[in-house]
Amino acid sequence: MDSHILQLLQEGATSVSNLLLKMYKRMSLADDEMMLLIHLLSFQQEGNRFPTLTELEERMSMSSMRLIQSLQKLLKEDWISIDEFIDPHTGLRHEQYNLTPLYKKLYQTWREQQIDPRMLTPFQETAATADSEPVAIYSRFEQAFGRPLSPFEMESIHMWTEQDGYQEELILTALREAATVGKLHIRYIDRILLEWQKQQITTVEQARLYSLNFHRQNHSKDYRQPL
Repeated sequence: MDSHILQLLQEGATSVSNLLLKMYKRMSLADDEMMLLIHLLSFQQEGNRFPTLTELEERMSMSSMRLIQSLQKLLKEDWISIDEFIDPHTGLRHEQYNLTPLYKKLYQTWREQQIDPRMLTPFQETAATADSEPVAIYSRFEQAFGRPLSPFEMESIHMWTEQDGYQEELILTALREAATVGKLHIRYIDRILLEWQKQQITTVEQARLYSLNFHRQNHSKDYRQPL
């Protein structure tokens, strides 16, 4: 392979939430502001937590003045923040851009969309009317995790319900199963749901019975292990 092509491939890629790309217009972010956020995210994933204006200018086509104005606007409107941290190795104090406020706004906008009748199809509107808390499953996950959900976690739950067709009760049963074994993270819950799908488990009772038998078998194997 050509060495130049190999070098380009090794540059890697920037991971951006699909939900953010879908929702930033509804969040009233301009295209250039969104591009600036993507570049901040890219720098972070490269290990540069606080890129200089010069470094940002080298990647973006906007003028220096426009770049400064955009950063000030994002800071003023609480899309991003600047935090201080101390390097544990050198003891020096540094600054970094924090994009957590952006994801909090994304989450709030997404939740508002779920209960906005203008954004629902007739079928969804009927379902939303029948269920007074259409986002209850997300709240349950936040309570279990003890923190707000990340965009990746929100997308995973959304795909479980909308794309994979898992019932909410079954997803919450998987959440409880993960909590029981002390593995409260989204990928482990996803593996539980996939295992149940392979076993053609579709109800909560089937899932509970399967988990009970699984734990009994593991306990028996552990008991038979020689000392």
